[in-house]
Amino acid sequence: MKLQPESKKELLRIAGGTAFCTAIMWVLFAALHLVGWVKFDYTVVLGSLVGAAVAIGNFAGICFVVQKIIDEPDEKRRKATLQLSYNSRMLLQALWVVVAVAAPCFQPFASVLPLFFPRVTIYYLQITGKYKPLTLKAEPVDVSVEDDPEPADAQQSAPDEKGGET
Repeated sequence: MKLQPESKKELLRIAGGTAFCTAIMWVLFAALHLVGWVKFDYTVVLGSLVGAAVAIGNFAGICFVVQKIIDEPDEKRRKATLQLSYNSRMLLQALWVVVAVAAPCFQPFASVLPLFFPRVTIYYLQITGKYKPLTLKAEPVDVSVEDDPEPADAQQSAPDEKGGET
């Protein structure tokens, strides 16, 4: 299945943002390594690369599934497919977290942090105005006083009637 141009554009933006955040993380790890707070070695680089790949793969999975079900006429099948996709993607991420923490070849924090980078990228795009969620365009409704076919009669109040203000 080939991604539609809009999905491909969003996926590339997420991949770019995730790569940028990963590079910033490496710089921070290197700076913290210089002062002796953390170790910056192959485990940081390897873990962050795999973590970024898992994060980008998760977003790509969203794109593919949504594109696949968009033409599905049966609402129950659409919901079931979306739920299965969500559960599978969350399970894959959870599995990655377990592997990243358990395996000595990955630095745990550097391996898990990239899972949040697509969300950071989306927030950045929203704040800068480069990403605006689609809004349904409503038909403009012209409601004006002139359109009223029969104007309401002015209220007649009796002088002895006490109501409202005193």
